[in-house]
Amino acid sequence: MKKILAVTGIRSEYFILQPVLEEFSIRKNVCLKVVVTGAHLSPMHGYTYKMIEDDGYEIIKLESLLSSDFLSGRCKSVGIQIMGLTDIVIREKPDWLLVLGDREESIATAIVGTYLNVPVAHICGGDRVVGNIDDSVRHAVTKLAHLHFPATLENGERILKMGEEPWRVHVVGNPALDSIRKQPDLSFDYINEKLGTNLNENTPFILLIQHPLSSEVDQAGEQMRITLEAISELGYYTVVIYPNSDAGSYEMIKVINEFERRYEFIKAFKTLPRDIFVNLQRKTSVLVGNSSSGILEAPFLKIPVVNIGNRQKQRQHSENIIFVPHDKEKIKEAINKAINDKEFINICKNCSNPYGDGYSSKRIVDIILNTPVDSKLLNKQIVY
Repeated sequence: MKKILAVTGIRSEYFILQPVLEEFSIRKNVCLKVVVTGAHLSPMHGYTYKMIEDDGYEIIKLESLLSSDFLSGRCKSVGIQIMGLTDIVIREKPDWLLVLGDREESIATAIVGTYLNVPVAHICGGDRVVGNIDDSVRHAVTKLAHLHFPATLENGERILKMGEEPWRVHVVGNPALDSIRKQPDLSFDYINEKLGTNLNENTPFILLIQHPLSSEVDQAGEQMRITLEAISELGYYTVVIYPNSDAGSYEMIKVINEFERRYEFIKAFKTLPRDIFVNLQRKTSVLVGNSSSGILEAPFLKIPVVNIGNRQKQRQHSENIIFVPHDKEKIKEAINKAINDKEFINICKNCSNPYGDGYSSKRIVDIILNTPVDSKLLNKQIVY
């Protein structure tokens, strides 16, 4: 029996991780538990730990998110997670720790695993995004983790350039695509009934997900205002999903609430069930904002993306993305192009997809379960 302890701290990261958890749960002689922390336990972000419980996983709660809209709050949360996770790991005695991405729970898990001699499997390392602390955290986790599962060949090469031993690096694709592939198609009638929206196949609509940037915290509220001013002037029906829990998000939420009160065609949600979210992605005319789903998932779905500002800048991407600054007129121009330019829409429908085929989870689980936990695995070497 192998015990896997997965750690998750936010909705968007769980959507990517969940297919891997599902694959572990169907394997024989595997005990899986999920530590839920960070924004999952926050009422402001929709108590998303409940969807993890609904998925049938045994969870362990670790409260760590401070009621703060400052950079210091996020820093203190890392310390809380390290202390709490240390006790959990000592008690649970897992064979493997599993974590994804580049947030507080990633670096906390990697530190705890390294100090307690518990191997850490890290999904989606090697990526590159400028202007955000997440980029530095992601690379730090790589240097601590014991097995790496980058989503693309380019990201795998970047991990190798960091001096990691080649046998530790396995390019597997993005597990989020597994979840998208498995989700059944939902009708507009079903979605409208659940959300109280008024969407239909004959009218374009926008899906907006915009997060604060750690290097631009003081501008977060104004950046959201510029985006919503552009959307309100265009008049397209818009579904907004709240930003993540990073510093600056409080001000962004204030602006979202203001515009939702002012315009009937703007509808905001703290979070959404995975099946509805995936179907909104499938059906939207354009994904607007700066969410990683525009980079990682939209090419698989062949949908247009308008990425606003520096978040996701220089990240490996497909031809379906229009990058624009926080400029109202340029945002409006890009959205109109994404919705009305038939040539660009055709490019999106035929765009390349560097992020995999929707079958990543089985590869990840097979490799973890077949990797011996021994001194070779735990005692990392740098190759230069």
